[in-house]
Amino acid sequence: MGPNPWDRLATALPNAAREPWLESMLARNAHTEYLTLYGAPRDQQAFRTNVPIVSYADLMPYLQSIQGGERDVLFAGRPTAFERTGGTSGAAKLIPYTLEGLDDFRHALLPWLVEAALNHGVRGRAYLSLSPATRPVETVGNVPVGLEDGAYIGRSAAAVIHELTAVPLDVAGITDVNRWRAETLRYLASATDLELISCWSPTFLLRLLDELPDPTSLWPRLKLISCWASGTSQPFAAELARRLPHARLQPKGLLSTECVVTVPDARDRPILTRHGFFEFELQQQVSLAHELEFGSIYAVIATTASGLYRYRTGDLVRCEGYSEERQPILEFVGRGELASDLVGEKLTEPFVADCLGAVPGFRMLLPAQRGDGYVLATDIAAGADVHQIEQRLCRNPQYAFARRMGQLQPVQLVEINRLFDRYVDVQLQRGIRLGDIKPVALRNECTWLETLGESA
Repeated sequence: MGPNPWDRLATALPNAAREPWLESMLARNAHTEYLTLYGAPRDQQAFRTNVPIVSYADLMPYLQSIQGGERDVLFAGRPTAFERTGGTSGAAKLIPYTLEGLDDFRHALLPWLVEAALNHGVRGRAYLSLSPATRPVETVGNVPVGLEDGAYIGRSAAAVIHELTAVPLDVAGITDVNRWRAETLRYLASATDLELISCWSPTFLLRLLDELPDPTSLWPRLKLISCWASGTSQPFAAELARRLPHARLQPKGLLSTECVVTVPDARDRPILTRHGFFEFELQQQVSLAHELEFGSIYAVIATTASGLYRYRTGDLVRCEGYSEERQPILEFVGRGELASDLVGEKLTEPFVADCLGAVPGFRMLLPAQRGDGYVLATDIAAGADVHQIEQRLCRNPQYAFARRMGQLQPVQLVEINRLFDRYVDVQLQRGIRLGDIKPVALRNECTWLETLGESA
């Protein structure tokens, strides 16, 4: 047996990150407009005491200055790129990236990929999901909007992956979705030595499997599948595991457009990354990583090298204990900022996802167009029991009160043919990359039914 080609990827790993991370980042950006406003803190205590916790809206004046071409606003110099978020709780946000911020993505993701491959005995080729180039070329302040999938791993690693990938990286440059799909399927159908698949949303891979004959026999050597498996992705990950039972499914960590929060360790546990500074909020008390209590659910507050300081990401995580290195194990449970509040009921996505747990396939709870109740959108013949859903929603006392008072009408069922495909089409039109589109259990806009071509 010859040398393992994946060993070569280990040689492309980035150099060790600067330590300590927070103090290095603060020193680099102390002269910026934003940090100067708060006394140019240089250590953790001054930073946490003087710099406020913020939302995207709070940072908008500074982000608009950066988009207009200003330097040294949130970080030293100018951004190297912008990227749009998925916009699950409203309009997509434009997030800047610095070179140092991209370095943090690489420091978090590349060691995971190498460790995952070597720990699971991967020697053959891999499919690292590539989204089609559906977005028009765009710049803001002469800075490109959007990064190629490979930009997160760096040139040296991309050169190695170019030799290991089952689907050529240039397939990501195809602008037509149907042609991209046909080319992706053509390469995957001939990749009999495929051993590793890494994608973000399991629905992305499930849609490809629908068009491949007997993928279990097609990929007899498949050993590892890495994808989101928490929150609303959980049932789709379970379906993926059922359809490819000979491979191990490794839940991906928590990664967003803004930053990497967790990565899987050798035991597939989601461990908090060291490449960033993170705080956690529970009932208005903000804790550090070593102060978390087992079983408690916290809102993530992230500080990144790309100018997000004490930034509410909107993600909720549950502490599942600590690793041997005393890093918290954090299970993603949903989006705390994704909530619907028509008359004071304050439905959150994690709660709604739990209420819809018995409904198979992709499904969403949507506000009715009149704003006087909710609609459950499912695929045709999903067999949802709206009476049962209504009972589960009434576990929220505010929702139950609104129903008793007649402020909200009972949940209505709307069955939509190819619901997820139609949802994906809308997101693609909004500039979201195909591989970044994830299933959600709740949307809070009253326009979604109309957007999907339905009414209620």
